[in-house]
Amino acid sequence: MGDHGARGGDTLKRVAFGVAAIGAVAAGRRLFSGSRQGAEAEHISQSEAAYRAARARILILGGGFGGLATALELDRRLRAEDDVSVLVVDRDNDLLFTPLLWTVADGCANPSDVVVPIRAFQRGRSFHLLHGEVRGIDLDAREVETSAGMRPYDVLVIALGSVTAVPDLPGLRERALVFHTPADAVELRNHLIDAIEAAHRTEDPAEHAAWLTFVVGGGGDTGIELAATIHEYVTTGLLAAYPWLASAPVRIVVVGRAERLVPMSSPRTSEAVRRTLEGEGVEVLTGASIEGVTRDAVQTSRGEVRARTLFWAAGITAPDVVRGLAVEHARNGAIVVDDHLRVPGRPEVYVVGDDAWAFDADTREPVPPTAQAAEHEGKYVGRAIATGLQGRTAPPFRFRTRGRLALLGNRTGVAEIGPFTIGGFPAWLLWHGYYLFRIPSWRNRLHLLADWLLAALTGRETGQLRLGPGPRTPGD
Repeated sequence: MGDHGARGGDTLKRVAFGVAAIGAVAAGRRLFSGSRQGAEAEHISQSEAAYRAARARILILGGGFGGLATALELDRRLRAEDDVSVLVVDRDNDLLFTPLLWTVADGCANPSDVVVPIRAFQRGRSFHLLHGEVRGIDLDAREVETSAGMRPYDVLVIALGSVTAVPDLPGLRERALVFHTPADAVELRNHLIDAIEAAHRTEDPAEHAAWLTFVVGGGGDTGIELAATIHEYVTTGLLAAYPWLASAPVRIVVVGRAERLVPMSSPRTSEAVRRTLEGEGVEVLTGASIEGVTRDAVQTSRGEVRARTLFWAAGITAPDVVRGLAVEHARNGAIVVDDHLRVPGRPEVYVVGDDAWAFDADTREPVPPTAQAAEHEGKYVGRAIATGLQGRTAPPFRFRTRGRLALLGNRTGVAEIGPFTIGGFPAWLLWHGYYLFRIPSWRNRLHLLADWLLAALTGRETGQLRLGPGPRTPGD
């Protein structure tokens, strides 16, 4: 086992060194292109009066993957149109690159590494940003209430994202931990450390086992990567600091309602994910549901699991301001849209990302609620709006996935690319390489490279960072 760990460590170091070299080349490219970028026209701020006076006022609600992709596509196609104004409204000033949250959760990256300021995208571009919260949408009056005042629109794009849906089951909303933001990723690390400390100080074998048991509700993309992250961080990160607990059994249980994991992927990929997780030591319960949670146990349809921790990753829902609209909604609150991602009967209103219940116009397959799909939808809507302003009609929306990637543990993962499914270390390397170069900031890429290299050489971050009042569950 020691030789295997040494070989794995050497492999990881070589990979990290290679990735760092790529980063150095990229940094050089960035430096040499700096003068060209400096010559780009700076962004010119727009007043509210100028926005209101524009011939076409395009209002985008949300600066995530879908909303920002729409704004960038509109800038590319309508930059020369002086009488068109594009305004993005977002309560935050940054784009959260959600796929990389796992590297924050497992102690390999900092929270600031996975967020990119929206203002950074405005250099040389014509869209504008309003930092405010969306409080209400009046589809009849064609105006939106924000914390910065009312804003009318001629074309509206709803891209407000989603929140974690926690059903009203006994004890669930009081005790379940969610995973949706950088703060959640840091809190995951904090909680795992609290659990290890609690297991360390108890002398009761049953309580000791309960503290080292972690249940994940949900067998979709978030659930499987959450379970793998917990397993990796505890077994290869934390327990190195607690050698007297190294031989203690750590139990991670995934409970999924569907009959197979990641049900929106191919059956072959689902099976590969299951094999990988079980090979890492994660228990998988499919076709099962969580029915409640107490201080000491999680009740499932397959029986009780003695555990002090439940992470909830079994679904998302649209925010209240979207759910409250008088339009047709899907079960999760998303708005049902037509083949052009528009609200039926309101051709001036588009919906993208998690807020859209959309289908591919050719296959009639549902579009998955992923960052990749939101970006694809945003680009399409940008093209559709520009085409409409030019008096033409865009073709129906078609979604072609680039593939599916899952990070599933220590130097392993699963990648679905077209008809092929790749597992193991190649999939792990592909996951890191793909998302590293998809995050739209060279600064973030270099920070991530440095953090990953340090984690490979010196180990993961195992210190707690409290962003709130204190631990939520341990010590109850």
